[in-house]
Amino acid sequence: MKIRKELIDGYLRLLTMGRAANAADPMAETGKMDADIRTMRRRALNEGNLDWLRLSMEALINDPQGRISQFSGHRYPYDDAELVTLFRRAYGMIWPDQPLAEPGDEADLEFVEMSAEEWDAFTGA
Repeated sequence: MKIRKELIDGYLRLLTMGRAANAADPMAETGKMDADIRTMRRRALNEGNLDWLRLSMEALINDPQGRISQFSGHRYPYDDAELVTLFRRAYGMIWPDQPLAEPGDEADLEFVEMSAEEWDAFTGA
């Protein structure tokens, strides 16, 4: 299934380029990202995209190869393993009662560039 890359990137940038990303080593204290995670959740909920964010994070965590790095932000050079760690933390905070799908059972998502209008037409919004 195709999903609008810019939509998901907008939420994930709150985490990868948020306040904690300014630290010399953001991975040293991932707890400092909790406020950014709460902001990401609130924004996705308010915009009606919380399910899209969940599906996307689950897909990126379970199958990061060759695609998670496109969501790394630009302040700190997160590697794929660090991004998986961050996204797992965020997933656990946002959906504490919903376990991740088993690897291979996640949605088969393709992150593509498309305009907001194309996305609305694609999703029927």
